[in-house]
Order: sequence, then structure tokens, then C-alpha cells
Amino acid sequence: MKKAVIGIFILFSLFLVSSPALSQLKKIRFSTTSIAVTELQFRIAHLKGFYREEGLDLETLLIRGSVGMQALIGGSVDYASAAGSIIAAAVRGAPVRLVLIVNSKPQFDLVGQSEIKSVQQLKGKVVGISSRGGAVDLLTQLILTHHGVTPNKDATLIVIGTPEELATALRTGRIAACLLSPPRQLILYREGYTKLAYSGDYLTSYPSGGIGATEEKIRTNPSEVLAFVRASLKGLQYYTQNRSDSVDNISKYLGIKDLSLAGEVYDLHLSRLGGFGYLDEAWMRGAIDFTKKSLGVTKEIPPSQVFDFSFVEKALGRTKNY
Repeated sequence: MKKAVIGIFILFSLFLVSSPALSQLKKIRFSTTSIAVTELQFRIAHLKGFYREEGLDLETLLIRGSVGMQALIGGSVDYASAAGSIIAAAVRGAPVRLVLIVNSKPQFDLVGQSEIKSVQQLKGKVVGISSRGGAVDLLTQLILTHHGVTPNKDATLIVIGTPEELATALRTGRIAACLLSPPRQLILYREGYTKLAYSGDYLTSYPSGGIGATEEKIRTNPSEVLAFVRASLKGLQYYTQNRSDSVDNISKYLGIKDLSLAGEVYDLHLSRLGGFGYLDEAWMRGAIDFTKKSLGVTKEIPPSQVFDFSFVEKALGRTKNY
């Protein structure tokens, strides 16, 4: 899997051609929702000067929750990285589009108490989620149902909160299992907790990390959007091809002092990137359908209302239009 993913991104060296750097850098503001491995490629692109090569002076802002989406729509920031929130907003009819995806596969594992060895053993147990109706809730229900455990009948789902709070609830025995993403599940495995399932085996169309922009930005300044996408793809390319430096960046960015653990985070993340599978219409429709279910939306939503991957295609030297 790792070799396949690296092979995909080696293609960048053939197609990813830089535009001439501008004599004067253009300031752009980019909002992220958390300090997570899914944001690391943007940090690397910044550190390596890929944005400056494209004539961009990037300012990254940590804006949590729905405030980041409001900032994007209101014009306080130029771009946002919350892929799931951007899809949800577009499905609701907001004038935003997802123009790049970092991870086209889920990052979550269902982690259980050490004595629980299978999903079926969660019958009669309490499972933690972050919120009702959100992606973690729906993914948890999807996994439970697949294994014959009826949510809120055979197993009780309760709202705990943030990933940190979920991990704490697991450690204190308040819950029997929950979905967690890197590095949290890897830390818990070292402590003896059990991997019960990988969410990507049940749903492949689930993005995390990316670039969202408004319709107005795409319409009025396509050259800037292309430059931002191209530089970000260079960061992703560097990340996949330079393990040692990337592991060091993971250690510093995520505060993981144990380099062997940082290496595990890198290897796991690399195996779950998913390449450019998101460019396929079937993937797009799968992501939309999952989001519609979480929002209770029933009307048909065309991919063009949610995604605009033409900038990725241009950066890669392709001609497909969306």
C-alpha cells in the first residue's frame, strides 16, 4: 500500500509544474480546525517555501468548529481545510466548493477496552461518540450494524465530546469503545487497548483534510486557487516521499516526543491517504450520500454543487472537467 501511494505521488514530478513566483507575494489566510496529521502537508508546504514559490504569503489560523466555515463564507479567510464541514455546507446550499482533498479514506479506528476482542462483544456495552448525527456517530453506527449490533438497542451510544475526552472516557472505563484517529488510537494500542475495526473497511468515501473555497473566489481569482492547490500538492508530494523529515515534522507538530510513535503515525497515515480516488464521480457521490444522511437531506445533490477538482486536474496536467 505504501509503495502504491508513493508511486501515485511520484507522478507529481512529471506533471506538477510551478508557475513563476510573483515579484510581490500575495497574502492569503487559511483556516484549519485542529492540529492534526491531516493538516501536516500544508505545514510542510509552508516550511519548504512551496507557497512562496507560487507567489503566496500564507497565514494559517486555527479556527475551531462552525466559526471557521462562517469565516470562509464571510470572507475573513480565503480558504478552509475542514473537508467534512465544507461538504456539509455545500450540501445545505452554501456557496462553497471543496477543491482539494488530502485524505480520501477515513482515519478512524474503533478502539475497545482490552478485554473486548470483537465488535460483537459490544452488545450490552456503552460506546462513546462526539455528537449526535455527526460523522463519528454515523460511522460508529455503520460498523456496529455491520456486525449485528443494533445501535441504541444492543449497545448504548452516548455523547462524550472531543477526541481527547473520548480517550479519557475509554481509559477511565466510562465507555467500552469509541472511534479515534492518529495518534490517539496508536497510543492506546501501546497501553493494551484493542483495535476492533478500521472505519475505512466500511466506508471509503470519507474525506479529511483539504481545501475549501467560495464560489466567488473560484470565479474571480482562479489563478490564486490554482497556485494554492499546486503548492499544497507539492507539500503532499514531499510528505509521501521523505519519511525521515516528515516523521520529524509529525513529532514537532503533534508534540510526539517518541520518534518511533511518530513513525507509526506516519506509516499509518500514508497507508490511508487514498491517492486521487476522490476524483472519481462514484467517490464524490458516496461522500455526498453519507453527508446527506448525517444532515437528514433527501433531495438529489449533484457533485458539481459540492466539488470542483478542476484545479487538481490542471496541477496534474490533466484535462478532465467537472
